[in-house]
Amino acid sequence: MAEQPLQQSAERMKAAFPTPPPFYQHFTKDNLRSLRRLRKEAGVPTKPSLTDNNTPHPDLDLFALPPELRYLIPPPPPTDPTIHTFGFARSLAAPPPTLTDLPGIARLYPSHPVLLNPQAHLISLARTQLTSFLTLIGNLSQNPAEGWEEETKEIEEVTLNMLDLVNRYRPHQARETLILAMEERVGRMRAETEEIGRLKGRVREVVAGLQEEGAKGSGRVDGLGVKMQGKGGEEAGGEVGRRKARQRAAWAALDEVGMGEGR
Repeated sequence: MAEQPLQQSAERMKAAFPTPPPFYQHFTKDNLRSLRRLRKEAGVPTKPSLTDNNTPHPDLDLFALPPELRYLIPPPPPTDPTIHTFGFARSLAAPPPTLTDLPGIARLYPSHPVLLNPQAHLISLARTQLTSFLTLIGNLSQNPAEGWEEETKEIEEVTLNMLDLVNRYRPHQARETLILAMEERVGRMRAETEEIGRLKGRVREVVAGLQEEGAKGSGRVDGLGVKMQGKGGEEAGGEVGRRKARQRAAWAALDEVGMGEGR
């Protein structure tokens, strides 16, 4: 029995992707319905929401729930704006750092309004970075003990300049993305408007044709059949055929309108 957990652990280590955490099995429809029922009975909102003071509504007591329902309640949002990454404390409220906040790092691109099109400067910095890297590799192949410090400093400076230039370009990139999304939406709305106008003209043509035939004819169309008053059976049969053709055209137009609304 002791070998079974070791075997399962070895199988997990051989897997291409890590296995999901075991508590994912609690996220079932039955458990969600049970949690929703308990929240209704306790007078708690069934979905997480905020109060007027922008604070979360009180939820159920976590320790009073069955173990299979405890994982369904999300943890409260963090109140401390400080996070720790790679051993360093970073504040989420602080603005992103710039080159002026980094001592010993010089700006390698001009300060005029180049941010609208930084592609040329990014390409230039990328070439400088690649050249410095190749120089570093050459120096290390000849003198590994002393041929790395200057080129490494230069690569760091170029990389930080590239990151700063990209971060300064992000607001403009966000505006351009929003403009493209709005233009796409306007294009779809115009296409829908043109389709509605086309279908409206089609319906008007069919209705006008039906009114014209109704004014010319002397018969009556109802839900049970067609009653004609003509001079002869042949004329009545021709009139019936024309009316049926008009009816089919009307139904086809209505079907076309319905398909247009479905799109």
